[in-house]
Formats: sequence, C-alpha cells, structure tokens
Amino acid sequence: MQEIQKNFYTLEWIKKLARDYSGREEKFFVEDKEVEFSSVHFLYALLHIYHRGFLPEFLSEKRYQELMKIRTELEFDFMYLVDILRKEFSYWFKENLLCRDFSPQAYDKLACEFLLLEEQVRKQIQIPLLDQIKKFCMDIEEKLEKKEKVELDKKERALRLLKFFNRVEKLNASLCSRLVDRAKDLVKKASEDKITFENEIPQISLEEVKKELKECLEKETFGVLEEK
Repeated sequence: MQEIQKNFYTLEWIKKLARDYSGREEKFFVEDKEVEFSSVHFLYALLHIYHRGFLPEFLSEKRYQELMKIRTELEFDFMYLVDILRKEFSYWFKENLLCRDFSPQAYDKLACEFLLLEEQVRKQIQIPLLDQIKKFCMDIEEKLEKKEKVELDKKERALRLLKFFNRVEKLNASLCSRLVDRAKDLVKKASEDKITFENEIPQISLEEVKKELKECLEKETFGVLEEK
C-alpha cells in the first residue's frame, strides 16, 4: 500500500473557513446570510460535512458530547448554518473534481475522503456529477454510431470525473458502478490511444484513511482556534 498523503482536502477546507471566521474583523456572510455564532460553534457546524456515524470515531467523547449539546440547544439556527455550509463544501468539492488534475495518489485520497462525508453531502456532489458522466456517454455513443471522431481531449472534465468515480466504486461498489463501467468501455472504444483503467485502482484502503483522519482531525481543527 502507498503512503497516505498527510494533508486531507476536506480538513484543509474546514481549517480555512474556521480560520477566516475566527479572525474576522467585520461581518461574516455565508450564502448571503450573516453568521453570528461563536468560533467554536462555527467549527462544530463545519464538522457536519462528515458522516455522523464516523464523527464519534474522529472526535474525543468530550468534543462529541459538546457537538450534540449544541445541536440540541441551538436547534434550527445551528442546523440551518450546517445546511448552508454543506452546500458550500459540496460546491467546492465539485469544482475541484471538474477543474483540477490530480495525481493517482491524490485521487485515491479524494475517493476515500468522499466516502467519509455525510450522505446528504455525498449526494449533493454525486448526483450532478454522475449526470455529467451520463451525458458524456450519450455523446460518445452518438459519435460512434455516426462513425465520427470523438475528441476526448475536449472532454477533460468528464475524464477527471471518471478517474474519481472509478476509484470510489472500487472502494465501495454501488449501483453507480454500471454507469462508471459503461463510461470506461466507451472511452476505450473511442480513444485512438490505448486507455486502461487498471492503474486507477486505489492503492490505499478506506480504513487506512479513517485511521489517519482520526489521529489528526480534532487536533488540527480545534488547533485553528488557538492560533491567535
């Protein structure tokens, strides 16, 4: 197994927003809504991007109980903040997948981190991106039927998504595997060069990444509040 990259993309996003919020010198807005919670409450809201079932593993008992207490006491306002932060994160994650090229090791890490996200967050990322892969497949099929050249170099975004979701399905297979496999087969047919996805199999496991995240999440996130 490859060595796990030390930085977590999800963690870096949380730390940046927590740092920006903690160091704010004027009103702070998320999705045009002014946020007036304490810095620690804002951080707890950010942590909701992770799957609730994993949070007890990632946080100490004390921190987890604090989070649950905040959810109960602040109710609607706090959970509204959680929802808009989830949307902000989902947008950021999607844009990274669409617009950036990652190394094979980074794609492995991203796929594992994706599977650690809260289900609603995963759906907000997955559904629109898989729809793009579906449209990509339809475009290739039409070109092949007409015996027209398929310019895959103009489909960078779809190929990036395929690299990512192929790894996700290898780590945790779902019904989406059908679409991903269909897209892989079409890419192979349409490409003038030999394209193989054998080297797209993750070289790290989800359990390894969970263990690494568990060891650093609380220290790194709450450490941001102590930087001043």
